[in-house]
Amino acid sequence: MIERLAIDARFKGPPNSGNGGYSCGVMARHLKGAVEASLKLPPPLDTPLEIMQTDGGVTMQHGDTLVGIAKPATLDLEVPALPTPLVLGGDPVDAPGRPAKFRPFGTCFVCGHDRTHPDGLCIHSKLVDGHDGMVASQWALDVGYADEAGNVAPEFIWSALDCPGYFACAPGEAALLGRLTAEILAPLRAEGEATVIGWDLGGAGRKRRCGTAIYAADGTLVAKAEGLWIVVDPEKIKA
Repeated sequence: MIERLAIDARFKGPPNSGNGGYSCGVMARHLKGAVEASLKLPPPLDTPLEIMQTDGGVTMQHGDTLVGIAKPATLDLEVPALPTPLVLGGDPVDAPGRPAKFRPFGTCFVCGHDRTHPDGLCIHSKLVDGHDGMVASQWALDVGYADEAGNVAPEFIWSALDCPGYFACAPGEAALLGRLTAEILAPLRAEGEATVIGWDLGGAGRKRRCGTAIYAADGTLVAKAEGLWIVVDPEKIKA
């Protein structure tokens, strides 16, 4: 066993389970380079979990129950340039032509509008004017997200790469993160602001694909990710 932990309720996504990006990041922080992390079931909150080493990577376990898997990966993802100027528009859920009207969780650690900064990341994605299928948000950083070196800790980088992807590829649908493949390319000081973008990569059936990226204030590409979201029965994840 590498680590024993519990996902604090602060880091929820849906009301009763861990934020997908944070949960994936808890596994990925034990690996180097690009990592593919998959969730096999909603990560339970305030519950003893174990990170276990395997031949191919790590797993997250609750006793004998497999919660997630993470392993080294190759991430071949072309990231759009950060639009300049970045002009933000409306809420993606309310965009014209959206058939579904599922409203994401207000208490989500990453995107919840009921959270206050810095207790939540408060990354509130908006449509980017002039760029179809793209969303973006400013992210106010905080020393509370820092590792021992003063940089944003990996699990919070992974968190920030999560929800903007939903708003790019599945806004208004009841969907959960199934897989996130991410690579941290540069350190991000836990101060000032960063910009997080998401863009639609298409999908079919119940699957939705997206890209996300984080840019530092000086324009440095800090991290990128490709996400897979699965549309589910909204009754199963309602508050």
